[in-house]
Amino acid sequence: MGDDQTEEAADKAVDPDRLLEGENPDTTYLEDATHWVTVYSELLAVKRDLVGVSESRLPDLPTEARKEVATTDLVVLDAEMKRFSQRLAFWRQRCVDLGGSPAA
Repeated sequence: MGDDQTEEAADKAVDPDRLLEGENPDTTYLEDATHWVTVYSELLAVKRDLVGVSESRLPDLPTEARKEVATTDLVVLDAEMKRFSQRLAFWRQRCVDLGGSPAA
């Protein structure tokens, strides 16, 4: 991956306003909203798993590696989790607005 691609991916990962491909926040279809609840629930679960693995490995890492993981990887993962949590909350509310259940 080139430097431009790396920088673009990093920016996209933490952009709180970025939507996923095909995501339409103005949809009037409950099926669409429940789909996005599922998508963001799964993405959030994956990020939580990555944070858990990373944090569990921290004590075994050399100081320099521990600092790197804590100040870069975990910071980006935290930002991604916040973004996914916000999108999940949005889609849960959208489900309610469209007459459905907020849970998926």
